[in-house]
Amino acid sequence: MTTLILTEKPRVAKRIASILSKKPQQKKIGRLTYYTFELDGEEYVVVPAAGHLLELDYPEGKWVYPIILPPEELVLREIEGKSQFLRVIERLGKKADRIIIATDLDAEGSSIALEIMRALGWEESKEIYRMEFSSLNAQEIKEAFRNLRSFDYPRANAGFARRVLDLQWGANVSRGLTLSTRKRSWVRVLSSGRVQGPTLSLIVKREREIRNFVPKKYYVVTALMESGKGTFEVKLAPPKGEEKVWSKEYAERAAEAIRGKVIKAKVRSRKVSLAPPPPFDGTSMQVEVSRITGLTPKQIADRSTGIAQQLYEAGLISYIGTESQKYPKNWTKEDFVRMVELIGSYSPLEEDASFVLKNMRDRPVEGKKDDPAHPTIHIVGSPEEEFQSRNHRRVYEIIARRNLATLAPDALIRRVNVEIPVEEFKFKASGAALLEEGWLKVYPYAKKDYSMPPVEDGEEVKCIDVKIEEKETQPPKRYTPVSIIKEMEKLGLGTKNTRVQILDILKERGYIEGKSFKPTPLGEAVAEVLEEYVPDLTSPELTAKLEEAMAKIERGELDHSSFLSDALLKLEQIMRDFKSKEGLISEKLAKAVQEYRLSQNVVGKCPKCGRDLLLKKSKYGYFVICSGYPDDCDVKFNLLPGERILREECKCGLPLVEGRIRTKSKKTLKYIRCLGNCEESPVRCAKCGGVMVPKKGKFGVYLQCRECGSVNFFRVRKR
Repeated sequence: MTTLILTEKPRVAKRIASILSKKPQQKKIGRLTYYTFELDGEEYVVVPAAGHLLELDYPEGKWVYPIILPPEELVLREIEGKSQFLRVIERLGKKADRIIIATDLDAEGSSIALEIMRALGWEESKEIYRMEFSSLNAQEIKEAFRNLRSFDYPRANAGFARRVLDLQWGANVSRGLTLSTRKRSWVRVLSSGRVQGPTLSLIVKREREIRNFVPKKYYVVTALMESGKGTFEVKLAPPKGEEKVWSKEYAERAAEAIRGKVIKAKVRSRKVSLAPPPPFDGTSMQVEVSRITGLTPKQIADRSTGIAQQLYEAGLISYIGTESQKYPKNWTKEDFVRMVELIGSYSPLEEDASFVLKNMRDRPVEGKKDDPAHPTIHIVGSPEEEFQSRNHRRVYEIIARRNLATLAPDALIRRVNVEIPVEEFKFKASGAALLEEGWLKVYPYAKKDYSMPPVEDGEEVKCIDVKIEEKETQPPKRYTPVSIIKEMEKLGLGTKNTRVQILDILKERGYIEGKSFKPTPLGEAVAEVLEEYVPDLTSPELTAKLEEAMAKIERGELDHSSFLSDALLKLEQIMRDFKSKEGLISEKLAKAVQEYRLSQNVVGKCPKCGRDLLLKKSKYGYFVICSGYPDDCDVKFNLLPGERILREECKCGLPLVEGRIRTKSKKTLKYIRCLGNCEESPVRCAKCGGVMVPKKGKFGVYLQCRECGSVNFFRVRKR
């Protein structure tokens, strides 16, 4: 008997083959690597699919809308550049009696497998089984191999339903936006989608809040009090029912009332147990690791290049696409002990693991969220060699420490509240003392300032100084990759695997820009058109309902065919409404496209005269000049080959430029510099710290230090 084992990624194929056989044979057909081995007299072939090999699409035809088709009329086309994978899988599986699906255990992974089975006609002709595992740990892979399951059709159908809905939703809305705009102004493509529209709307609404925000003055009164043990500060509490002290007169009266007075302090304290946080699900892992390390969610969790994804593929952590905050349901205390011992075998965490083993809770702390396919993210392996990078080590340690924290004792703190009453005013201070570290010993990222005001209840304290500060309320902050992902999860927009992709698409379309997302004029126009004329296309509630329905399909609680029938009918109604308002939509979008094109040429302000800096192109390449050039201003900057302007500013106010150099060892290195190569430019000499300046040589662009002359020996300073 011959068995073909189908994985989703090449690294997973290699790992599974290495676990199931001590000496698998590595073979190649073209550029595709696969593995073979024999076990109990049977031949096994392990081959990767490299993600989706086929894409769902409309049949050939005119670009029109609305165009809503029954799912059976859509076609599966081979993705360009991936046909070799499908041909190799077909060739290797031709003689196979059975197929074992070992793709990721989620709706997308299962739908990838089902597409391949149907494209090759194997669904009816071969036995199909499922390996169900949540980590690439050797023990779990062997267990999954020994206990093969029937193929998980509900999961695959959920993935199929998502693809059908995303295709038809995205195609109809994108065609509607594009064709409407073309009636008045040429545009290549304007796009939106089931999750893109509501997400863009969130970012645009936040920008409106910032733009329309009217600051309001308020006052902070701080009194410096002296006790027998030292000094501490108290602040004036707002009048009852108010958020802040809005009245200057109230602030001045309070300051005068406490100045120089000796007053008895009211001190209340209580002991409080702090329970550990729950273990990570996919989204909370991205958010917390980003907060601690500064890495972006994409750098952490991208399905191809993400650091956490690579740790999973190396068999060090469990599957990162989970929505669960619960450990495996069948785990006993012995299983948790083994996990802690495994973490302790990694020497930097040996002491922390030892502490947990000596003080382990009877039951781990878990969260409310669950996932039918996978448990929470947890450690399943200890590194046998050096990590691939410092960031790989940091991400592994954060996840390991989070697991340790869930099994460690509560922390114990003493909360202290101080009140200084004077006339009708109340001045307050608070603090805390850490009495027992508990889980904070192993998870230091949650530690706060544990300092207490040095005063006892009933003690007389004297005001030795008082000051009044006039401040203004601040507008809400723009969304960052982390904060928008948290908001998307809260509203049910997208999945843990797709949210980062949605943000990338919005950037690529020119709808948002910057590290803290700011909508472009085009992005604002698209959002405003959809909000005004077809609000269902920006409704988080509608999108969340669709997501919940697909989760029910995955759990086997809803038939995917009836769901698609209802969802596509709703889409058809929405798009007919869109079509009826095409003229109004066309006028607004055409104007926005023209404004956007003009704005793309403006890259900043001239440092000499304050006019706009414009990006221009000549036969020699791109350059930036002042809009007053040459008559009123002589400011001009040249860009070297391959450089591009970023929508971010250097500290000096000029835009930043991204470029790449090719080293002698044929490595490509990225740099980011100031357009004017000022003293604040981020690209610095790794030898002396001086500014590195790009130059063009006969072998291409290179960087040279302005101070010591070092070439291509640089680092990029954080901005």
